[in-house]
Amino acid sequence: MTAQTAPARGADRPRLSSSDQIVRDIVRGLYDGRFAAGQRLIEPDMMRLYAVSRGTVREALKRLAAEGVVSITAFRGAQIRHLSLAEATEILQLLEVTIGLAARLAAQNMAGSASRENFGAAYAHLASFADKEDSFDHVQARNRFYRAMTRAAGNRALARLIPSFQVHLIRTYLRRPAKERFADYRAMADAILSGDGDRAEAAGRHHLRHVIQALDAAPESIFAPAVSRQTDGMDDEEIDHD
Repeated sequence: MTAQTAPARGADRPRLSSSDQIVRDIVRGLYDGRFAAGQRLIEPDMMRLYAVSRGTVREALKRLAAEGVVSITAFRGAQIRHLSLAEATEILQLLEVTIGLAARLAAQNMAGSASRENFGAAYAHLASFADKEDSFDHVQARNRFYRAMTRAAGNRALARLIPSFQVHLIRTYLRRPAKERFADYRAMADAILSGDGDRAEAAGRHHLRHVIQALDAAPESIFAPAVSRQTDGMDDEEIDHD
């Protein structure tokens, strides 16, 4: 591993713990190519790389596992998850529904000045990257946009659910043209800020359908092998609820 911890930015921001810095650096490394799907994260190597204790490394790995970025297996350690095309598609199908709902609810709540101000500022910040090359700052702006939308939606269940999807992993498989991506963001933001719930939900779902189309067009070689139904842990008895 050749990753380096990103330097702190903004002296007035709360200082990140060592485990937080590791989590942020690994997620950032997924976008800039320093880490890759399927890569093993070996504890002694990480201890040397980040100059921290084993306990700090394990805390960071547990965080990454909780966010679905890393899988931890007994006797094999931690590994960055490698999704199959089917797994990535299933996640995006769920995101289509939840992002659409979040956009609808956010639009319905735009009458509040605080919601409008926070969401408007998040969108303006994201839009400032429209003519720039992709960067981790752009990724953070995009995350802020979705957080502001989810916060404006005012649904605590959605606020817990949406971050649990493995979006960081899926985004590393995709390189949609910036013009298309920002057209989708603009359609979502315009509908939300206008308070039009129907149009906001349609725009949110339309965006995710575009992402699914881009995923389908990606080469199969970048994905993990498909997992059969018999071995993926989804038995009919387990998912059949009365």
